[in-house]
Amino acid sequence: MTIRKATYEETRSILNYHLEVLKEATMGYVKPSREKALEMMTPFLTGGGYYLVRVKNNVIQGWVGLGRIIDQNTDETVGFINEMYVLPPYRKQGAAEKLCKAAFIQLRAEGHKQVQLNVYAGNHAKHLYEKLGFTDVSTLMTKKLD
Repeated sequence: MTIRKATYEETRSILNYHLEVLKEATMGYVKPSREKALEMMTPFLTGGGYYLVRVKNNVIQGWVGLGRIIDQNTDETVGFINEMYVLPPYRKQGAAEKLCKAAFIQLRAEGHKQVQLNVYAGNHAKHLYEKLGFTDVSTLMTKKLD
């Protein structure tokens, strides 16, 4: 299997999954809709973001979205993982970890010294991110006012 930058056609294919990705990744905090997906993905892609895909026998098994942002705390440009997704039949086989490690190599090659991501409370992927060395920076908390 191979991990490489997605082609234009593969990127379009990945975007077809965005409602499912949005639903799973945000743990129900964001109501998935085409409008919300466009609102979230357009700045990522027009700002230079792209995907690395894990492919075996010409079948995409998963992907990681990479870009860059300005860290609000340090005003430095850092690498950013916008999205990580492994299709259900390929989960629990190490694909996400391999995609993350490939992302680190790619972002380092682009000159980044740090990578950030956002993960919603309850998302099981947080355990993988912690295993790979990510640490909490802040926590957004909410309370309903009845």
